[in-house]
Amino acid sequence: MWFKNAQIFQLKDTESLDTNELINKIPEFPLKECGSQEEFSFGWLPLIRNSEQWSLASDRCLLFRAGKEEKVLPSAVVREELEAKVAEIELIEGRKVGRKEKSDMKDELVFTLRPKAFSKRTDIWAYIDLQAKILVLNSTNASMTELLFKHLQTTLGSFPMTPLQAQVSPSSLMTDWLVKNEVPASLETGDECEIQDSSEDKATIRFKSLEPLSEDVTRHLQQGMAVKNLGLRWTDKLSFVLHDDLTLRKIKFDDALKEAAFNDSQGGGLSDMDANFSLMSLTMREFFGSYCLWFEIN
Repeated sequence: MWFKNAQIFQLKDTESLDTNELINKIPEFPLKECGSQEEFSFGWLPLIRNSEQWSLASDRCLLFRAGKEEKVLPSAVVREELEAKVAEIELIEGRKVGRKEKSDMKDELVFTLRPKAFSKRTDIWAYIDLQAKILVLNSTNASMTELLFKHLQTTLGSFPMTPLQAQVSPSSLMTDWLVKNEVPASLETGDECEIQDSSEDKATIRFKSLEPLSEDVTRHLQQGMAVKNLGLRWTDKLSFVLHDDLTLRKIKFDDALKEAAFNDSQGGGLSDMDANFSLMSLTMREFFGSYCLWFEIN
């Protein structure tokens, strides 16, 4: 399991966080089929479909997976049905349908059509690292993040965590790195960058396949624009795009790490996952140490 995105949160009071309790309770709060009138359902999933393995532990880290099942009711279908009903009323009764009546009709249509809608499932992977005192999510979706936190609290009764608190502005720091050509020694710039001005309309320029330290980029920064996200490579282990909200996207772990995991695996689904997770979590733990230094995260 190699994460492609990462949101990192700090765990508070890890001494009272019992991962064994979480391991035991996860199967008690599984994802259930979305009811006919439910908009969505959320719950834990086995790591591999139809298996009994709900979590995976490695060197004080615990991997788990949750899922959201939601009824997909295309807005175009509702709109067509509503327009047909409105046209029928206006033709037969010879009157205009008001805004309030139209809204009530739409709600009734959604209620009627939802049981016939198909279901879509979205997964979210996460792991706890008790040594680094962090929770890492393989997602940058705010809605899924909130649902995961709520389900952790439901499962354990409470779950003390907090967003990372940077003492310096990520945007300002990344801008300084490029303007002053002072990227930390463990980092190399990649080939993409997005910059934004501070005006009300937030004009944005995206650079692709271009060295961020080039004059084409730094000239705009010297004129007052700031870095919104920046492609980077950390040591020889991973590359990513760092955003000004501290999230990591487009993560790519080095092939040498993946090859080492392959060699460690006994073969098979769970064995492969165990080897991958072990190396990924150790790499992310080491990376987090550097990450905290850059942004002065306590």
